[in-house]
Amino acid sequence: IFVQVTCLACDNKSNTVEPFWDLSLEFPERYHCNGKESASQRPCLLTEMLAKFTETEALEGKIYACDQCNTKRRKFSSKPVILTEAQKQLMVCQLPQVLRLHLKRFRWSGRNHREKIGVHVQFDQTLNMKPYCCRESTAALKSDHFIYDLSAVVMHHGKGFGSGHYTAFCYNPEGGFWVHCNDSKLHTCTVEEVCKAQAYILFYTQRVTQENGHLSNKLSGHGTPSSSPLSTPC
Repeated sequence: IFVQVTCLACDNKSNTVEPFWDLSLEFPERYHCNGKESASQRPCLLTEMLAKFTETEALEGKIYACDQCNTKRRKFSSKPVILTEAQKQLMVCQLPQVLRLHLKRFRWSGRNHREKIGVHVQFDQTLNMKPYCCRESTAALKSDHFIYDLSAVVMHHGKGFGSGHYTAFCYNPEGGFWVHCNDSKLHTCTVEEVCKAQAYILFYTQRVTQENGHLSNKLSGHGTPSSSPLSTPC
């Protein structure tokens, strides 16, 4: 993840790169409700959540110790550190072969209680990650490298954060079909069933590998766009 913090006092930009296992995506504020109220809302778009993840965020108050603003201050000086207002932005700078998206369905409500956001998330079976990537670090990539195909969906059944049951839809690349996994019980299912799921974690597989530029059907089992079972939008 490419992290850029901009000092609002001098406009100095500090850039760092941090490793990540998944992208934890927050719901926009209007979806922060539960029960019948969330069920009646229009679906939240996955692309909307990705856009929120990569949007510029204003840090609250003067909390940023800008290197540029503190250049004249000596390391062991008794003078206080200058704190300024700042803004932060996150972008993906290196695309993984398998992309894991964690939808943050649980939010704090009160001091020791977490409630579940039950709104349906509409996710595409084909995902273009280019709008959410750092231009400088991915400029050399061809457009095909940004395309991902849905390969698994994990669902959480239940209301509580510390309880409930997990099931998953997994794409079988050798057979070209979807399987619903519920403990030891497995059965085939349609892509329409997958799209209706209340997703908690989404797995996407990169269609083209960055190493050799070939279609990743040898690795992920997905066919070409014309023959892929993922061509129908959710």
